[in-house]
Amino acid sequence: MDVEDYIVLFLAIWTLTSTLTAKTVDVFLTLTLIGLLITLEVGSLFLSKEQKESLKPLIELLLVIFALIVMKKVYDVLAG
Repeated sequence: MDVEDYIVLFLAIWTLTSTLTAKTVDVFLTLTLIGLLITLEVGSLFLSKEQKESLKPLIELLLVIFALIVMKKVYDVLAG
């Protein structure tokens, strides 16, 4: 197996584990973002530029969703 296969396997196992353990969609999306960020940082030496570029839009989307989740939680705390 190539390193790229291990990276895809890691992402699949991470997402499956996140799906099974997360009780809410917010937690699932946050864990998925963490997994993608870990994959991009650790596997950056082994991924081609095209593969890295294909991961970036998904990471950017999840970062926007994460920011919305954080703003919602802060509003809930402030609203009482």
